Amino acid sequence: MTYEIETNPPSAMDWEKYKSNLMVRWRDLLDSEASNIEKNIQQFLEENPCLIPGSFGITFSSGHFPFPSAVITQPLLKGLATKIPDFMWIASDSGTIYPILIEIETPKKRWFTKEGIPHSDFTQAHSQLTSWKTWFNSAANQQLFLEYYKVPGELYQTRRIHPLYVLVYGSRREFISAPGLNAMRGHLQGIDETLMTFDRLAPEEKAQDMLCARFVESASNRYYDALTVPPTLKLGPLCANDRARILNKEEAVRRNGLISPERKQFLLSRIPYWDQWGP
Repeated sequence: MTYEIETNPPSAMDWEKYKSNLMVRWRDLLDSEASNIEKNIQQFLEENPCLIPGSFGITFSSGHFPFPSAVITQPLLKGLATKIPDFMWIASDSGTIYPILIEIETPKKRWFTKEGIPHSDFTQAHSQLTSWKTWFNSAANQQLFLEYYKVPGELYQTRRIHPLYVLVYGSRREFISAPGLNAMRGHLQGIDETLMTFDRLAPEEKAQDMLCARFVESASNRYYDALTVPPTLKLGPLCANDRARILNKEEAVRRNGLISPERKQFLLSRIPYWDQWGP
């Protein structure tokens, strides 16, 4: 297929500039004493998906873009009554699809009590991963997941599905003066789980074009709805097929105050082109 590239368009925000600004605001947020810090963290990560771990794998680094070139915020697992994940990437490599389900807590919560026992806050957060693992342990639920989230058949028909689970919790500071606790922390991690502190979150350059989307289910339709786009977003053929599945990208562009007016106008003029080209 052929496509047309605009020459000399208004530039997207430079990655290094974005990254530097992002990390200043991120550290300020983590140091905040606000009572609603968990809600603020959720919103900040929705606005900056490159900070959310798992876009190109957790224990590996894939060369495949996640589907549908977006992180999914608060994804529903049909029929599960417990707390839904905060985020989900649908990552993949040449042989496997990895739904990566992520629970985000706060940097203020402690892993252990003063007696060295896992804190009840940690135990409650960790139990969410167990409920998701139990749900995905059903082959019927795995197939329901693929169909519900409209994962293309050409993506999963030749791949197995292997869910992974991430808990982002607490701060590294808790372990600085208690290295024994850090050793104990490693034994809390179960199979297919990654437990990390907020200190490990860092911008992933390969994810600089990833959106944040909600999956919306109405009486007549199910679709991906763009919540945010990053100011570093570039358009092109690599993600066009998947990104065309996400509706209302123009509204997300208009909402982003970090994108210059000239760049906004360019994106608004080119999104329909790539959406039509993609499918």
